[in-house]
Amino acid sequence: MVKVSRVIEAKGVNHVYYGWHNELQLTVEGGELKIQLDETSLRAIAQVCNKKIAEQDEEKAAEAAKLAAEKEEQTESEAV
Repeated sequence: MVKVSRVIEAKGVNHVYYGWHNELQLTVEGGELKIQLDETSLRAIAQVCNKKIAEQDEEKAAEAAKLAAEKEEQTESEAV
């Protein structure tokens, strides 16, 4: 088996499409990436992405709660 590794730096995904032939297409600034994926690989990618999104949502919610508590504390101290 031959293993090929290549790093492609792409910024700004503009469009995502998963076609009939198990091909993930990402339109990015300056071009397009096409990646052949089987179902197992697609599910693994989805699992990693969903976990990362959940972590980011938790971080944002914690930060929003912190800011709200600070604002409420400030309002209470101004009322005194």
